[in-house]
Amino acid sequence: MIIDIPTKDDFFSSADDMVNEAWEKINNLSRNYHEIGESLIFLKKYNAPTEVQVLALEQFWFKERPKLISALTLILQSVEFRLKGLIAEISPYLLLSSSSKGIPKADKNGIISFAQFHSVDAQDLVKVYETFSNKKLNMKFKNWYEDIRILRNRFMHTVDKTSDINPEIIFKSIIIAHKYLVSVNQNWLQNRLNYLCKASEKEIDPDELGRLTLMVHSELFYVVHVCSREILFEIFKYDKSHDEDFCLNCLNVMGKYEFFDSRYVDFCIGTIQKNKRTHKYECIFCGSEQSPKFIK
Repeated sequence: MIIDIPTKDDFFSSADDMVNEAWEKINNLSRNYHEIGESLIFLKKYNAPTEVQVLALEQFWFKERPKLISALTLILQSVEFRLKGLIAEISPYLLLSSSSKGIPKADKNGIISFAQFHSVDAQDLVKVYETFSNKKLNMKFKNWYEDIRILRNRFMHTVDKTSDINPEIIFKSIIIAHKYLVSVNQNWLQNRLNYLCKASEKEIDPDELGRLTLMVHSELFYVVHVCSREILFEIFKYDKSHDEDFCLNCLNVMGKYEFFDSRYVDFCIGTIQKNKRTHKYECIFCGSEQSPKFIK
């Protein structure tokens, strides 16, 4: 008898934990990078910064390379768990290796834990899912998944100093995985907020929702700081070279946080911009349509 059989929800829950941990790791690094840059700007106004201070910014991401690789690994693991969840929804037994030699020995009561079995290789997850499902995964996702697996393997199995790894790759990977495996309708930022709400130890009243909404807006600020215009437009449809405005709906939610102060908005971006496809002014965070104050 096999016990401890995982469900789709089990895999999805673990995948959420992994990808949010990766987001937090790289967002914290992005905040540190931003703060070092701001301190250099301040020092240049009053006296020349030292060579050590300048190098701290220039070499920041190189020194943090192990943490970037760790975050990339977490993202790939979360993707693999998502795929396993999709397969488990069809039948969890499809996740087991077909080799009869790999069948573990049962205990004296004839019980075997599901975790004792060898599972199918990560490289075969897409094949297994598409073989037994009436749905096919998006080709762009499959190509990305293969590329990111190759990149991860280079970092994990050899000393590869030629392959590039930077925060843009991490943030872009999170959004791609979310888009194709979680939801094309709910953006990552809302998913991140929902995750924080579920993980919160407090009741999600207007005060706590305001605090968490402010937190995610602040995280977005640092993503915008470290990512290029091209990457930001690709993953959030946000153009940091264009005018922007603050979303009144988001400000209203954040304003219900008991300790909200207007200075906190200094570490948020205006999330209202004109959608080039729909020609409407939309918030990239909450999706609401508004009439901006100053966007032409």
